[in-house]
Amino acid sequence: MKRSVISSVALLSLALLISGCGESPSVSAVRWELQRRFPEARFETEEHIRLGRITLGLVRGIVHMVPGRVEGQEILDEIHRVEVATYKVSSLPDVDRMAGETRFESELARAGWKMALRARDEGSNTWLFVREHPDGTMRNLFIVALDGDELSLVRVDGRLDRALAEAMALHPKETVRKVRGEGASTPDAPSGS
Repeated sequence: MKRSVISSVALLSLALLISGCGESPSVSAVRWELQRRFPEARFETEEHIRLGRITLGLVRGIVHMVPGRVEGQEILDEIHRVEVATYKVSSLPDVDRMAGETRFESELARAGWKMALRARDEGSNTWLFVREHPDGTMRNLFIVALDGDELSLVRVDGRLDRALAEAMALHPKETVRKVRGEGASTPDAPSGS
């Protein structure tokens, strides 16, 4: 009996680790934290898309079967999970009341996430969190954007350092222009002579 209980607990722990439930708050948990913080506000789901390892594996398989080179294929190969949710927000009070740290911020910090950016503007708040693997590579990205009448939550997991490098390699000249802060120009446009 004791061995059966220990085996069950070990199996349940492994299942939680594999599913990702034990690592950090989900997109839904962040939404509920904001609902708790602003009980008078209403967050109505507009879209919620989850693409896990299996779904993305199928997508990668289909993309690899396409003859020739598919732009962005290398980026897709490095992404393991994507979750995106948008909510229509109504009756949201002044978001400047979010001066203190939110529960999702502290939960993410406990799970090893670091806040890379917190931007506050009139009527909007944006948080960008990243998490590194022990080898120093960026593995997770979580974006929370609360802007007046819309809440957007995005979580991406995978080898994001490689995905970013692949994305920049697709259009290196455009990447350099954007990093320099120059306006986007049309590709292959002739320069003035």
